[in-house]
Amino acid sequence: MNEEIREQVRQRYAKAITTRAGCCGSSGCCGDSRDATSVITGNLYQDAEVEGLPQNLLATSLGCGNPTALGNLYAGETVLDLGSGAGLDVLLSAKRVGPTGKAYGLDMTDEMLAEANANKAKAGMTNAEFLKGHIEDIPLPDGSVDVVVSNCVINLSVDKDQVFREIYRVLKPGGRVAVSDIVTTKPLPEGVRKSLLAWSGCVAGALTSDEYIAKLTGTGFEEAEVVVTRVYDLISPAAKELAPWASAAELEEFNGSLVSAFIRAKKPTRALRAGTDYTIRAAGGECFPAIRGLLERSDLTAAGVSADRGTYYLAKSGELLGVLGVERYGQASLLRSFAVEPAFRKTRIGQTLIEHVLRQMREGGCVTAYVLTNTAESLFAKYGFRKIQREQIPGDILTSSALGTACPASCVSMCLEL
Repeated sequence: MNEEIREQVRQRYAKAITTRAGCCGSSGCCGDSRDATSVITGNLYQDAEVEGLPQNLLATSLGCGNPTALGNLYAGETVLDLGSGAGLDVLLSAKRVGPTGKAYGLDMTDEMLAEANANKAKAGMTNAEFLKGHIEDIPLPDGSVDVVVSNCVINLSVDKDQVFREIYRVLKPGGRVAVSDIVTTKPLPEGVRKSLLAWSGCVAGALTSDEYIAKLTGTGFEEAEVVVTRVYDLISPAAKELAPWASAAELEEFNGSLVSAFIRAKKPTRALRAGTDYTIRAAGGECFPAIRGLLERSDLTAAGVSADRGTYYLAKSGELLGVLGVERYGQASLLRSFAVEPAFRKTRIGQTLIEHVLRQMREGGCVTAYVLTNTAESLFAKYGFRKIQREQIPGDILTSSALGTACPASCVSMCLEL
């Protein structure tokens, strides 16, 4: 039965992309009306998001959400999209993580993979790659991915426990799940669950919110939550095509319990210990080529980074794992060049660097610390830094530091009284 369902799903999605009908549109998996498609897939992406991508890409999206918008993606990260279809979420992810990052798409359907690779070529993306395979057996190494996204696909699997085990396996410590999916607020009737038509229409395999959280937690994930993003009106004329197996009375009874949701979860962080797994020390002149390399890979400016323009503290274990610089101006200091290698960003190295530098500053008589950041506002806030206006940073600091001109106006200015 499991292979029969998988083949039914594969055939439906292959037909959907070759006929451009959509999963739930004409000749698709749910009925004969294109209006049914828009009930699930309509109005999920903003024009600015898809700017620069092939014009037909949005029309071939068969998702029920926008996980790349709801899940935070950062420069240099590696993203995996399960059931990537024509490639929309992969290409959006590739834009978000930038040239130092990577976006993988995994799909079992040859027709979808061909379409995705064509869209990749049209978009000129070099940091996206599409893989053939099943989401129950992901063809990537252990601990190789920062974020797993998926868009209305996990509900199609007949072995969701295995899917969650595979997601857990390929995620790095501290890695994140950011999934859009169809969810129910109460269990489906048994007849629906046995319907192949309903299954390939993204309905019969849907979990309840409680089941989703229980499966994620049982796999080992932390901070699992389900946030409803859209409630489907099953008694509207268009939406009835979503459930051709149900009578009017059943639709009335079931109305409001079929929803799309954004699901978050996190793989526990593997904390590394300073003094055991790595050391923190001030950088010597020979270290600055590696520091600049790390900053460039992190899409941060290396302007003014040199041995005679402040003290740079390094986290090292054979290789450079992280850096945080301090420029001293009398009793004030400007923190700068805060970066951690992507593979070690969830291991407390960043926190340990900040704690070490703040301790050094207090011991050295510094009374005020400033920082300009685009990526670490929430982390610095945990140490008491508060947001200020840029003009509240002393003018001599902004004039003397290369950051005064190198940091864009979009940077958040923060201050801490030591």
